[in-house]
Amino acid sequence: MAFENLLQRIMDSDVNIRHSIVTDLEGNIIAVNHREGITNYLSTEETAASLKRAASAWKARKQLSPKIGRGLYAVAAFEKITRITFPLEDTNLIFVSLGSDTIRMDLHEGGQKQIIEHVLNILSGDPTKA
Repeated sequence: MAFENLLQRIMDSDVNIRHSIVTDLEGNIIAVNHREGITNYLSTEETAASLKRAASAWKARKQLSPKIGRGLYAVAAFEKITRITFPLEDTNLIFVSLGSDTIRMDLHEGGQKQIIEHVLNILSGDPTKA
C-alpha cells in the first residue's frame, strides 16, 4: 500500500486526527497528510526534530521487545495535542496527531482509544477490521 493512500485512510478514519506522518526509523519524513484547515503548532524544523527524538525513543523501546514483546504504539500527550506513534513493519513509523479539542460530529468519531483501534486495524492489513 502506498504511504499516501495509507495516510489518507488513517485521516478518513476519524475527524479528530489533525495530521499523519510516515518516517523512516531515523525520523526522516517520507510522507505527510494534513487535515484541511489545520494549522501546525510547530515549524517544519521543530516537527522534524520532534520526530527524530520520537524515533530514537521508539528504537530504544524496540531493544526491550525480546523481553516484553513487540511495541504496538506509544502515546505522548501534551496540552494542545496528543501524538501516537505506531510501527509500520520493521522499517518505518507512523505518527498520528490528535487535537485536544475533540470534535464529535456523529457516533462514528471517537476518542483516543477508538482512534488507536482504527489505526491498528488499518495497519493490520485485514480488511475485515478496517
